[in-house]
Amino acid sequence: MQDDPIPSTRREFLAGGVFMAGVGMTKAARGQARAARASGAHVDAPDALDGALDGALERLQAGYPNTNVHLANHVAMVVEALSVLGRPDAIAPWIDENLEHFVPDTEAQGRVDRDHWRDSLGKAELYADWRELFLAELGSDDWKDVVRRWVPRFVPGLAGAATHGVIRTGHAVRSLGARDCAIRRAELATGLAYWAVNYEELPWDGSLAPEKSVAAALARVEPRLPAHEPPQGNIVTGLRALADTPSFRPVAGLVDVSDPLRTLAEMSSAFAPLYLRNPDRRIAFTHTITAPSALRLVAPLLDEETVVTATRFAWQAAAGIYVVYGDPRLAAPAERAPVSREALISACVTNGGAHPIKLTEACLREEALTHDPILLAAARDAGEAMHG
Repeated sequence: MQDDPIPSTRREFLAGGVFMAGVGMTKAARGQARAARASGAHVDAPDALDGALDGALERLQAGYPNTNVHLANHVAMVVEALSVLGRPDAIAPWIDENLEHFVPDTEAQGRVDRDHWRDSLGKAELYADWRELFLAELGSDDWKDVVRRWVPRFVPGLAGAATHGVIRTGHAVRSLGARDCAIRRAELATGLAYWAVNYEELPWDGSLAPEKSVAAALARVEPRLPAHEPPQGNIVTGLRALADTPSFRPVAGLVDVSDPLRTLAEMSSAFAPLYLRNPDRRIAFTHTITAPSALRLVAPLLDEETVVTATRFAWQAAAGIYVVYGDPRLAAPAERAPVSREALISACVTNGGAHPIKLTEACLREEALTHDPILLAAARDAGEAMHG
């Protein structure tokens, strides 16, 4: 496949850049697979990347849909990230260690009406029905058209399930960009269905007072700590506490989205230091980086208005995590000597945690575009110190 020509606008160039950053990592891994094959080493067919990823998705989908879709959510994202990191050899062992086995226990009943889809948002019991709808559309339409049709409808609820809907959809979109096949379309259907049933909006009063940078916007965001400890429970529970946080209501309007892809790039660099400053909340702050980064994977398929809107809600979700879990009393850790990208990849694979693997891949991809060393520092911390 030949490289695409340089796009004509700055936005298209940036959008293409983030896509090609992921594609470039995939191409490098494919080259390693071809070299191994030439040397006589055994690799999966049709090549190490496609075979390992598609095989993992087949194993995952054999046990679902299941009412507890959360248990399987990280698997698809991790194995896709491992393939992009050039570690197809790690996929099957990771699946063996982490995939719990279930018998499908839900069946679609056609309860999602395409013309009245809003009525079915945020209803976990309709997961199989949403997935059935998307499987049907993906079976008859161009998968890119399905993304363009539905993602604009879902972006206001991007924060649902701690942003995992957009993250899983982003991984699925990237995999389809590398190779279009039925098993990857089914994974996109799953990601979109997961987003639909976990749709949840955060409070916003509609005000607009944009700052010139994400860093400046963050300076105006008020953490709840030390006055209020995060509520007991998971990140979803934490974000729901924002409904009772009046100072959060204008936050969505603090960010400048006139150049959304610049804003998304700034988000990774702005939230990576907060990840490092809050070591007891590593997993929560992981999503402040991986969610905007996943949105950048989908952005090349979307129209300008949708990218602008989605960027605002990605910022709102990340800022919400900071409001609930950020502790302004904590200082930045001491700087450390940099290590190679290869060492960062090896560390996250050795760590084996879902979040360290996903964060490392996102940080490496973002750093390839922004060249901000703070992202490599976050990746190093994830591989060496994060669990889960």
